[in-house]
Amino acid sequence: MPKPTIRSAQLISPFGIGSLCEIDGQSFFVRGTGSWAKGYNLEKIEVGSLTDWLRPRQLKQPTESVAILRFPHWHFCPECRKMIRWTQDKDRELVRDDGSLPRPTCDGAKCKNARLVPMRFVAACDNGHIDEIDWYWWAHRGHEPAQHGACSRATSRLHFEVTGKSGGDFSSMIIRCSCGAMGNLEGIADGPLPQKCRGYQPGEPASTCVDLENKKNPGAPKPLYMEPRGSSSLHYASVISALDIDGDTEKDAWEKLRADAIYQSTLQMASSLVRLQGGDTSLAIQSSRANLETRAEEVGISLEDALACFEADLGASPVVASPSPPRAEISQQGILAQEFPVLANPKGQNSRWLIARPAKPTARFALDQLFERFVRVERLREVRAFRGFQRRNVSEKHAMITPSLGRQQPDWLPAMMVLGEGVFLEFSNSALAAWRLENAEAIEEFTHSHLVSAEALGLPDRMGFNANPTFIMVHSFAHLLLNQLSFDCGYSSTSLRERIYCGTDSQPYAGLLIYTADSDAEGSMGGLSEMGTPERLEDVIYRAVSRSQWCSGDPVCRELDAQGVDGLNRAACHACSLVAETSCTFSNVLLDRVLVSSDGRTNGRGRREPVGYFNKVLEL
Repeated sequence: MPKPTIRSAQLISPFGIGSLCEIDGQSFFVRGTGSWAKGYNLEKIEVGSLTDWLRPRQLKQPTESVAILRFPHWHFCPECRKMIRWTQDKDRELVRDDGSLPRPTCDGAKCKNARLVPMRFVAACDNGHIDEIDWYWWAHRGHEPAQHGACSRATSRLHFEVTGKSGGDFSSMIIRCSCGAMGNLEGIADGPLPQKCRGYQPGEPASTCVDLENKKNPGAPKPLYMEPRGSSSLHYASVISALDIDGDTEKDAWEKLRADAIYQSTLQMASSLVRLQGGDTSLAIQSSRANLETRAEEVGISLEDALACFEADLGASPVVASPSPPRAEISQQGILAQEFPVLANPKGQNSRWLIARPAKPTARFALDQLFERFVRVERLREVRAFRGFQRRNVSEKHAMITPSLGRQQPDWLPAMMVLGEGVFLEFSNSALAAWRLENAEAIEEFTHSHLVSAEALGLPDRMGFNANPTFIMVHSFAHLLLNQLSFDCGYSSTSLRERIYCGTDSQPYAGLLIYTADSDAEGSMGGLSEMGTPERLEDVIYRAVSRSQWCSGDPVCRELDAQGVDGLNRAACHACSLVAETSCTFSNVLLDRVLVSSDGRTNGRGRREPVGYFNKVLEL
């Protein structure tokens, strides 16, 4: 087969380090940064709003390849059902001259080189390790040597069979051994597996796994649980992202230049030349002009600003700068708080990496009362950095695994860059305050338990949002708008991504950015930003809100108290509000379309719904 390939954007999520990636029917494990090729393969990424605050500060994007390993090793033949352990040694033995991997096939005479299929299930623990399931144990868990004879792991030959009975559940899946022993998989998903975690990550150095919560048996390893190979709960990526807003006019251009190490070196040499010239700066400025032009372009300021700063620094008395104290690492909430005033700037933006053109909404559908402004974002650059991942859950009890997968942590994080476009909507603070006040009791009833659960799981800090009812409403509306935009502007829904800006209850603000999420050609077609004009966007909003009134799963979907991951959603299911994992930055949790469009009715369970924020759009 050709060398396995995926889009660069997928290397951060959903196929980041530690994940299982399926390509052409084969399953691969993405290895840690310690196994990646260095040198030309890694390109440094700079974006001040992120790299100035992260630890480690350097971000690097792979340009050619990353290290992968076939996993799980256990495969089965769809023809004869024989199970074969296809190891890395077989890949090395059969690798082709061009470096491409062989395709695992069955050597059975009647199978005609049928392609092997990776086993459907793997084992994972809460400390982030992943391993093979002990299929030999499942075949022999009811084994009686008196009936079947002696058997050993080294000589056993296993088969994976599906009877088709019982509706295709685990009781119909059987592991059969050549010794005659056999057992079905009933109970494999009911609790911990009989095997213990050995701290395994495919292809990585061995590590230890300790269950710190086990007080009865200190030092014991974490239990392993069965997970489907394609399950999203097998890999929760921790990603921090930032838009490149360094072209913001509010940020002093001189300070940006002075923070550049090469500029400081140029300034030192020029200062020495000025002293030799008896204080005359003309020669020093002339000889440094080419370097200043290069530095100005690199840091994103004009040559005029660079020359003015240089002349001022040359004329000032030399001062030995004291080292600045190290900055604390910024959170995702902190990054969003920096970006919001830039996108909401009533004058717009026109810098190298951000072009934003604001416009006031009109009185159609009363949207001028609900929104402060619409903004066409004609150009943006986003950088996403991969900080680690968790398995099975994103709560604080589950360990965060670094990109090195147990090896010595390098001085950089894997990252990728997206160039694209988008639409930004700034909500009216006064309208939000009035909506919260008028529906305080009903909103509290519909959101309190979900927000408390999210706080208990540590989601706000880990995912980067402020947990309050306004966030749930804006997040729900974002999904509805994203789906409607994919219909109206031609993008696939997986190519669009949300970015939610929501302040705290004490410092309220709210905004929403829908933008292109891919780094390929679909990121800059122009159709999305064109939808940001008021006359077009207002129609899109009306259609999105109208569709949210009804779901094919109603009344069940609308009246459930809890559904979705950890029961953190109310009226939100795949038929109405959920979007692709690549589009939602919050794992499709904390959603409730009732907060968007409800008319305040009493539902079938006798509970009065809060009036939706966009209800007046539907009344006109």
